[in-house]
Amino acid sequence: MKYWILVTHPKNFVLMKAKNIAAMKAKRKSFALAVESGDKVAFYLTKIGKFGGIAEFVSVAREEKTKIFEEEKPGEVHPWRFDVKFEAKLDEKDYIPSENFKDKLVYLKKWPAKYWKLGFQGNVHEIPKEDYETLKKGVK
Repeated sequence: MKYWILVTHPKNFVLMKAKNIAAMKAKRKSFALAVESGDKVAFYLTKIGKFGGIAEFVSVAREEKTKIFEEEKPGEVHPWRFDVKFEAKLDEKDYIPSENFKDKLVYLKKWPAKYWKLGFQGNVHEIPKEDYETLKKGVK
């Protein structure tokens, strides 16, 4: 079993919550294909720096070309889609600030303390089980 952080725009997360799906950008194919049913994921929301939910992947990646997400960059798409079962699906007012976890996640120790936010750059990150458990406790 693997544990992931999926980085997405808040508007796209609202759609993911409504449809019980997750999605990765086209250039993240190798990550998408590494996801297995039963893997766990925490959703980090760009622009606001908060976590919005925790879920389990209940399917492997499938490629879908239907445009349903708001893309931040021209030509960017999210074709790698997964079915997910949310364990915690927070309302916007309840999203958890990432600052709550900056000193608790082993994964973030790769960077100097003052640059901890670099750990949330990019679309997807594999994290240790202990970090997922910390996020799960803090997001539920």
